[in-house]
Amino acid sequence: MIYALISALCWAGFDLCRKQLAQSFSAPKMSIMFSSLVLPIFLVLWIFSGATLPTNDYYLSATVSGLLAAFGSVSFIRALALGKMAIVLPMLSFTPVCSALLAWLWLKDPLNSIQIIAILGITLGSFWVLGGRLKTQEAGVWQGLLAACCWGCCIVLDKFALQYGPKEFHAIYITIIILFTIPTMLGVKIKFNILKKFPLWWLFATLCFSGAVIFQFMAIELLQPGVVEGLKRAVGILSALLVGMLFFKEQISVKQSAAIMLILISSVVLVY
Repeated sequence: MIYALISALCWAGFDLCRKQLAQSFSAPKMSIMFSSLVLPIFLVLWIFSGATLPTNDYYLSATVSGLLAAFGSVSFIRALALGKMAIVLPMLSFTPVCSALLAWLWLKDPLNSIQIIAILGITLGSFWVLGGRLKTQEAGVWQGLLAACCWGCCIVLDKFALQYGPKEFHAIYITIIILFTIPTMLGVKIKFNILKKFPLWWLFATLCFSGAVIFQFMAIELLQPGVVEGLKRAVGILSALLVGMLFFKEQISVKQSAAIMLILISSVVLVY
């Protein structure tokens, strides 16, 4: 569970960096740049871990995971381009449900009743606190849901693939697929001189991103993917709200306060 919590905190830090950098750079460029920056870190970790290669059973599930991760990123970028952020972001609240269901149906890895209630609480609380409204006619809703489904399924495929290969190699393999797929689908090119602007934010984002991925892989080797995804969603939402309140003086409504309490209680139940 400690690996899942560390990963969730790293994802929260990464989201903060991404939010700051998004004021100056487009989402496609950031996605490609982040993957480019973490790849050398994963390569060094793999070498120091012994540079072990996976078995043949690894590649199919790992390849599908990488493609889904890239497709999810493209779908999310499209959703933000088509619709309002307030409409699109709540759709990501459903990633823990997708992860839990696929792990149960495919890996025969079910949740107990308490875990199911906790994950549903986190999902509903996250959707609620973001002011979510499931209006299917709103632009970007379906693309946002598709991104949530892709990302929710990725973590389950990762768990299956990690039975046959080391997590450091898996991080490299997934990142390479993303680096080839996203530029091909979006036709985006980047230049590394953009790192000269806000270098500390890029550095912090790279460290958080690499830590989030590696600790997430460590967590899913031991836990049900829905639990890991649920904690990631809960910590991400709560940290974003906390940063908004402390540093940007954002106000929290009574409705949001109730949703925060639901997320907190559900998270405590999930952890224990």
